Order: sequence, then structure tokens, then C-alpha cells
Amino acid sequence: MNEKMVEAMAFCFKKIAQDEANRGLLVQQKGLRLLSELYNLAADIMDKHGGPDSKKGMWREDCAVALARVAITTNPALYPTGSMYSMVRPLIWLFNDASHELHQFEAGLGLTNIASTDTQVRDYLVMNGAWSACINLLASENQQIQRVGIECMANLVVCEKSFERLKKSEQDIKLFLLFAKSDDLKCQMAASGGLAMMSQDPDIAKEVVRLGGKKVLEEIKANASTAAASSPDPSHQAVLARVNVALQYIQECA
Repeated sequence: MNEKMVEAMAFCFKKIAQDEANRGLLVQQKGLRLLSELYNLAADIMDKHGGPDSKKGMWREDCAVALARVAITTNPALYPTGSMYSMVRPLIWLFNDASHELHQFEAGLGLTNIASTDTQVRDYLVMNGAWSACINLLASENQQIQRVGIECMANLVVCEKSFERLKKSEQDIKLFLLFAKSDDLKCQMAASGGLAMMSQDPDIAKEVVRLGGKKVLEEIKANASTAAASSPDPSHQAVLARVNVALQYIQECA
């Protein structure tokens, strides 16, 4: 199989995965394995040559985008054994090297879905750079990119490796506190949910308090209570519930 054929295959897979109805078929027909192998082949060639090649870079990106699109809507429990782990490298690569913000966004959605599975998968994601890649997304000027970054981090919080990191990095906790005050309700929900989950750990809860998190959460609670009383949007109630859980854990550690 020559490189032109591989490039054409990668492009076709990306187009096929654009239709949600095709994504389950890709999983059933071992498409994830083939896409991962094509991605790795392109990555190895680029690494060997010491720099990006435009054609191989696009072939690499097409494979990664196809994998991201499958990951967005497919239940990870349905993936063939090992496929989920082989998807991680391409999705994280898109966070930093995608040619278009849409592809970053799709990778973020896909990784967020994968991170919703179990603690073993989340530990694997954090150890392989997912947490740091999400932090990079938070620096984007695109609010949707920021949102998917904090949503993915919120899903990653509950695992041993994330807790280890949070205990060592006050900056990461500050990011959650910052986005909990966001004007974007979905960012608020994700960040306040992340704070609630990390505050289960007494040491992290004490650090949240030390960084002024209790005051921040109380302010968010007051604002969410007012908004929930005057707006039918259930997002305000969702934020309020998450903040109340965080404050409860913090109070227990006081």
C-alpha cells in the first residue's frame, strides 16, 4: 500500500466518521484499530524525519479527527479491548497540533467521554498527558474550547493521579475556582463539579479553603440561588447542587 492510498483512506475515514450513524459501524468493523495504526505510522514517519510533513501531517490529523468523532458519541464500553487506550495519543495530539479549532473541540469532547468511564482509565489519561493538555485548552480565546477543557478536567478529577497532582499544584485548584466564577453556565457547572469531587479529599479541601475557595463558593451559591429563583434554566440548580456538595465536604474538613 503506497502513501497516496493511505492518505486517501485517512481522508475517507474522517468523512465517514462525520456522520454519527457510521460511527458504531467503525467500532464494529475494527475501524478504530486501523485508524490508530495509520495515525501511528504517520507519527513515526514525521518523528523519523525530524519535522512535520504537510501531507503526512494531514493524514495524521485526518485519522485523529475520525477517532475523535467516534469517541464523542460512542459508549466507550463498546470499544474492542485496548482500543480506548490507543485513541488517547491521537486525541491529545489534536489538543496541541490540530490545524483547526473545530478539531481541538472534537478531540476535547471525545476525551471527555472517555474520561467518564472509570478511575483506571482516568489514571491512564492523566499519566499520558491529558490533564496538561486540557490546561492548554483553557488558554484558548475560544470559549467553547475553554469549556471543553474544564469539562474534561472535571471528568478526570476523581482518580489517584489527579488527586496527587492537585495536592502538589495550587495553580490547578485556582483554575477550577476561576472557571467556577465564569459567566458561562456550562463552565460553572463543570468547575463547581470538579471542586465538589476534589474536596472529598481532606487535604485538597483544606487547600481549597487556604486559596480562598470557601468564600468563592459561598458567593457562587448566593448568585446561583438568586438566579435559580428567577430563571427556569435548570443549569442554575445544577451549579447550586455542586457548590453545596463542595461546601459540605469543606465544612467536614474544617
